[in-house]
Amino acid sequence: MITKPKITITRRDFLKQAAIAGLGAAVLSAGWPLRALAQSEEPPGAPVFNFIKDPDNPTPLEAEHMINVRLPLIAEDGSNVPMVISMEHPMEPDHYIKNIQVVSFRDPIVGKGLYHFTPANGQAYLSIQIRMDGGDSEVFVIAECSQHGRWVTSATLKVSLGGC
Repeated sequence: MITKPKITITRRDFLKQAAIAGLGAAVLSAGWPLRALAQSEEPPGAPVFNFIKDPDNPTPLEAEHMINVRLPLIAEDGSNVPMVISMEHPMEPDHYIKNIQVVSFRDPIVGKGLYHFTPANGQAYLSIQIRMDGGDSEVFVIAECSQHGRWVTSATLKVSLGGC
């Protein structure tokens, strides 16, 4: 008699695979990369992300798009890491911060949030708590200006105990 080997899968593995499948389905159904490139107002060859080249001596355009990120240097518990993001950017009807996205590529859950703004918000400011995996991590913050595209900055921290 031939017995079939039992295949066991942990709950964590199942959730990872389900998340990957769900993300893949969402991207394919939305046509995300292709549609985003097709609707882009930027000319071909333009940089995808802008960043501050010299934070100590920014140009006027860079100073307007400087992203201030406050994170603890060391977080004792990764299940609740406080984070404050702010920008001194005008919030006028034709020139404002459209959204801010927080990502950490080292974590099992990469996206930490996508926050949308309108000129009615008055200021691009976030005070959030994120879950982080243990170890050294780099968190990227991407802010999208309605006139000048996406601006990116990063901050590093060390997490003693993982929250993910």
